[in-house]
Amino acid sequence: MSSGIQSLLRTEKEAAEIVNEARKYRTNRLKSAKADAQAEIDEYKKHKETELQNYEKEHAGLNESIDKEADAQVEKELADIKAKYADKKENVVKLLVDATIKPTPELHINAA
Repeated sequence: MSSGIQSLLRTEKEAAEIVNEARKYRTNRLKSAKADAQAEIDEYKKHKETELQNYEKEHAGLNESIDKEADAQVEKELADIKAKYADKKENVVKLLVDATIKPTPELHINAA
């Protein structure tokens, strides 16, 4: 009977070792999978960063030309505004001075 118990204990010990080996294997596989996934992520990230840099290089001149066109348009509009100011300045000053010196009294709407 003691040989049967020892046989069971030995079998149980072997089963525990097999389970421990399976756990170690699973742990190693998980670590390996994480490392592989991280390597893929890093490679994909490098690829996308390279694409972004190429895109920025291709379109860098486009932004500069748009900025130059916008600056030219702003300068033109500013020159137009200054010209209108110079043309109408005397008339506006005369109108303000006349309104101050020669007021024309009018009856308020609510006073009627």
